[in-house]
Amino acid sequence: MIPVFAPLKQQINFSQHQIAEELIQNEIDKHSVLATTTFEDGQSRWKGVMSFEDDKFSKTKDVIHYEDNGNSKEIVKGMDTFWMTNLTYHDERSRYESWDYQRTIPLWVEHQYPWKWRDDLHLPYTEAVIDMLPFEYVTTVRCIIQNAPSIGVIHADSGKKMNQQYYADGNGSITINVLSGGANLYVETDTGEKMIDETKWKLWHFDDSNPHCTTETTGKRIQLRVFGKLKGDYKKFLDLEHAIY
Repeated sequence: MIPVFAPLKQQINFSQHQIAEELIQNEIDKHSVLATTTFEDGQSRWKGVMSFEDDKFSKTKDVIHYEDNGNSKEIVKGMDTFWMTNLTYHDERSRYESWDYQRTIPLWVEHQYPWKWRDDLHLPYTEAVIDMLPFEYVTTVRCIIQNAPSIGVIHADSGKKMNQQYYADGNGSITINVLSGGANLYVETDTGEKMIDETKWKLWHFDDSNPHCTTETTGKRIQLRVFGKLKGDYKKFLDLEHAIY
């Protein structure tokens, strides 16, 4: 089984600052859309009864979110949370959307072939860094942004069986840690919430089928999530000594 989290063995040398500057110069915020989830009983539907109970997660209930009124979903204003856009695409909808029309299958699972870099963005350095990752080809490159003050809403992006099959089919999902924004990613595991120490690594694998969130940001936070077909067995690229299961 592929772990929930593991750093890449090869932490390639690149400038996080240069990627951040390139994205900001492309006015990436203007290309981004709100990425939140539906609440039930005053909290994210992804929050378990006994999970994310510590005080540091108390503001997760205050973020902007959707409320399902039966016929449609309404946005309830609150503290800022995730914004996202895709830097690659396979059709016009996939520039800003991450799921199929029924919102059951992520587009990177549904469309497993090389995607194109967007022609309305100029990202030569970012593209060059991603070319150094162990992918045969890349599908989705998601840019996840938080602008302070912001809390990353508790959510999951896929199903556990779906993700494990995705990895078994020779695919991977590698996070590029561009800017932490003074926050940390926390993920729910079978043994409680675990913190991803973002001061230690620039590149890691993360299984987004596990509910996760971020603590409050104090600055701009940018993460790139790169999906695609790997050049070999996923585990050989992962530092399993520091893995979280």
